[in-house]
Amino acid sequence: MKNALPRLKWLLRLGAAASLLAGLGAALAVVWHRLLTPQLLESTLPGQPRLYRWRHGHIFYTLAGPEQGPPLVLWHAPGLAASAYELRELAAFLREHYRVYAPDLLGFGLSDRPALPYSGPLYVELLSDFLREVVGQPALLIAQGISCQHALDVARREPEFCRGLVLLWPEHDAGCWRERFPWLRSLLAFLARTPLLGSLTYCLLTTRLALRALAAPGQRESNLDYSYATTHQFGAEHAVRAWLADRLCLETDSVRPPANSLPCPVLLVRADSEESKVHSWPGLQDPGVAVEQLWIETRDCTVDHQVAALLSARLSSWPALATPAEEVSTATSDTGEAQEAPQAIESEPAQSAPASVVAQTRPQLAARSEPALEAYCVRCRQKSPMLAVSETTLKNGRPALQGTCARCGARMYRIVRR
Repeated sequence: MKNALPRLKWLLRLGAAASLLAGLGAALAVVWHRLLTPQLLESTLPGQPRLYRWRHGHIFYTLAGPEQGPPLVLWHAPGLAASAYELRELAAFLREHYRVYAPDLLGFGLSDRPALPYSGPLYVELLSDFLREVVGQPALLIAQGISCQHALDVARREPEFCRGLVLLWPEHDAGCWRERFPWLRSLLAFLARTPLLGSLTYCLLTTRLALRALAAPGQRESNLDYSYATTHQFGAEHAVRAWLADRLCLETDSVRPPANSLPCPVLLVRADSEESKVHSWPGLQDPGVAVEQLWIETRDCTVDHQVAALLSARLSSWPALATPAEEVSTATSDTGEAQEAPQAIESEPAQSAPASVVAQTRPQLAARSEPALEAYCVRCRQKSPMLAVSETTLKNGRPALQGTCARCGARMYRIVRR
């Protein structure tokens, strides 16, 4: 009994000293993080830098690709050091054929980082407004990680702005480092909900040592430098803490589909080919939803050069992106015979014509000695002159003329008389 009391006092003193040292270390980490904030951060994505003045803050995005190309939106996943920079390889491939929009989510990258209650519905609202006010037409939407929930919800609620949906590893977090360290998930969620401990946790996770340990194996030093810079911006901790606390996921009721099923085709990219069933979200298992699956093995679900090349090749040959009904018209004879009604035919996806072809205007066409052939353009929704006209045979055996629209470069067909 006499020996137990001195030992207890010694343990208490040791615990107090350890607590004091831990508190001093935490305070030093927070002060050191503040002194190193902000770091210089510049966008390295291809394209023109632009700003979308949203009501909750300015959204930075880059715009690349041909002006007449079909629009495509890259929607990166939220996470530690997350931004559109993670999809730069994919943007470099897709800008050759698409009009690529690559925004940084609110609270990440070069976008504003206000002190807001970040949540899944907030990002659903952001994506919906971005498609409506910036893109302004049906677009192919590529989402990653948790953002797949937000994109799927927007596609159900506003199908007029979604031409197709590509879900990149929706069952995994950005970087997947919380899956490599599963014991950290519940601990970080608890710490992130506490104001003081949440700030301390963020400061510790954004040190160079922690970022290097949590990064995917084989990451370049330049990627770590960008991650360090984007995490050391004023207000960068707000959205990350909401992500750590699992507040950016949509509730089960909010992702439940409305009465109408998902009208656009879905390409589901997964990392594990052994999982036979489609993702567990409501609606993807409906018979009316066209869901295709693609398995790509990658390190921590990151989009590197090889993965970007595979995705770009798959999108170029994705039959679901083809226009389901191409309207064609017959040639009108000099005697004034009535035109044949437009018919639905199967065709390849419309591709952008070369710049030299698209740049050809009506005055140039009128200057030709021969009259220009016209056909109905599905994209322009009106009759347009046909360029690069050639003869072809449709799948139903009927002869037709094939060409490209002088306005937008879309592929056009015109049935000819036998």
